[in-house]
Amino acid sequence: MTKLYDKANELERALRDDENYTAVEKAFQNLDKNEESKNLYKEFISTQNEFMELMNTGQEPNEEAMAKFQELQTKLVADENVSALIHAQQRLQITMEDIQKTIFKPLEELFTKYEK
Repeated sequence: MTKLYDKANELERALRDDENYTAVEKAFQNLDKNEESKNLYKEFISTQNEFMELMNTGQEPNEEAMAKFQELQTKLVADENVSALIHAQQRLQITMEDIQKTIFKPLEELFTKYEK
């Protein structure tokens, strides 16, 4: 069991050194240097969370909220710092999904084998 935890700690260190992780870290640092970009990103996260809460309760945003969100998305794409952060986060997300698939592969194989 100790070997498994050692590998998990090794994976953590490797993640911190990964180019996609460091790209997100750098993008956050750049975002932090620009107040306008930082506020725009915070507004995006806040709006996104509001939408998620609505959807989790089975509701949908009204037309006004949708129009506001679309306007916000246009601003996000136009802002170099926010756009860079979002792209870096997407690349890191892909990396994390690939790692997750690899980690869970033995469990998936085990359960699939005995479900038949």
